[in-house]
Amino acid sequence: MSPEGLTGHAPRPHREVWDFLPDAVLIVDGNGTVVRANPAATALLGRERPMVEGRGVLDFLPAFDWNLTHPPKGPEDAETLYTARLRTTALTADGETFAVEIGTVRLDRHTLHPSMPHGSSLAVSLRDVTPDEDARAALSRSLLQAETVLRTASEALIGIDAEGRIDLVNPAAARLLGEKASELGGRRLLSLLTFLGHEGEPLDAEDAPPAEVLRTGRAIRLPAQELRTSAGTRLTADVAVRPVTVEGRTVGTVVALADRRPYERLADDYVAAQTRCIRNHTAELQRQQRRTDHAVAHTRELGEFLSGPLAGALRHLHSEMLRLADDSSRPLWPEATVALEALAADVRMTMALMDSRSLPYPHDDTPVGPQRRTVLIDDLVQAGVRAAAAFAGPSRVRFSVHTPRFLVHVDPDDMTTAVGRLIADVVHTDDDATGRGPHHVFVAALQQRGLLRIEVRGPFNGGTRDHHDIVQGIATAHGGTLRTHRAPGVSGSTYVLELPSVVQEEAGADATPTAPADVLLRPTGRHRSATTHS
Repeated sequence: MSPEGLTGHAPRPHREVWDFLPDAVLIVDGNGTVVRANPAATALLGRERPMVEGRGVLDFLPAFDWNLTHPPKGPEDAETLYTARLRTTALTADGETFAVEIGTVRLDRHTLHPSMPHGSSLAVSLRDVTPDEDARAALSRSLLQAETVLRTASEALIGIDAEGRIDLVNPAAARLLGEKASELGGRRLLSLLTFLGHEGEPLDAEDAPPAEVLRTGRAIRLPAQELRTSAGTRLTADVAVRPVTVEGRTVGTVVALADRRPYERLADDYVAAQTRCIRNHTAELQRQQRRTDHAVAHTRELGEFLSGPLAGALRHLHSEMLRLADDSSRPLWPEATVALEALAADVRMTMALMDSRSLPYPHDDTPVGPQRRTVLIDDLVQAGVRAAAAFAGPSRVRFSVHTPRFLVHVDPDDMTTAVGRLIADVVHTDDDATGRGPHHVFVAALQQRGLLRIEVRGPFNGGTRDHHDIVQGIATAHGGTLRTHRAPGVSGSTYVLELPSVVQEEAGADATPTAPADVLLRPTGRHRSATTHS
């Protein structure tokens, strides 16, 4: 043995071969000490050669089985030179770990090996498998994600190979087919699921969508496809079939089935609920119609009675009272005459209110709006003053009327009724002692930028429903408003009726309205005063 062999200094050619080995190799003696490390090993461990050689192998491979450095205990162990490659962790110079795959070769420590120190018992090769571990972890994550997606997908996903056999199925597909997922592998899809034509006839295997996709390589989507399972259950599903290709060659397909039965059940439930709702509404409408018809018939009978026998009796009573009060052949004392005139006025007011309530009920007719005409506001106010005599009863009223002459476009009948009822409302009271007056009522009409404003002010607060509600409806029909003003500490109230966009243009000042027989007009400048005797 040469001195170089004892000291571990190998000839130059052997050192060059050792240094240029691509694998990382550590030579370990019987004590578990690294006695040789090639440059690939020092680069892998991130240390210089002097920091590797002479240190224990456990400093670099903490999980290394150092018993492998011991000599074999028996003949069977002596024949085992190589150990299976295993994966463990290695330490770098900064203390970090990484995955390595190691393999060992047992050396005969009594045999001199070129370029190896005397006493070397084990050669350890190392390979960094960190990229493999990362790829394996990524693959595991991808497989886990794919499995999670397949398990949680609401669609039935079925993968078949080029022969039409099932090689992938998720739980939704197993439930749809009525089989266990573990029992579906390798079975033909078309034996478990039959595609039906437009007339409900089964399609041939060659005409089924999976076979067509395998033959043509083009994806197919079929909405509302009729299917039949092997158990005989018919269902409707949205079918999507896509090819699986490898290097441009179709090797299988993926069939996605979206079961539409839950949505059809929801639609059926919705239709049933709507049908029940319509039926209930129809029954309620019929009940309301019967009640309305009964009310209309009753109203019609009441109107006929009011406008017929009762109206005739009231007219006869009114005429008899007036005849008695005016009979010169049998004169009454003054108080009796006044009482008869007051009773006649009460009867006349009752007749007026009754006539307004005995109008036909417009049940089946289309509501009509105001019948507008262009008239003088002065004529309307004077007509309203005359109409108030019928609604005011036995009250004696003095009027102060302020009515500039201009044209308005309104319903004359409605406006006459409105003014008359407002006047009757502000002179209405339940006190018989003060109810007969005389009362002073102020009526004014003016225009402001196309707005017609009528004010009626009287001694009492008013608010009688028979008058107020009717005037409120007239104002609403004309697109206007009716407001009430009451000054604190002052008896009486003021009604303000405003109608927009009804003023037309000023009329000539020479037109003079004709005064009624029971109204005496005395012009006083721009105002007119009148006294009515009811």
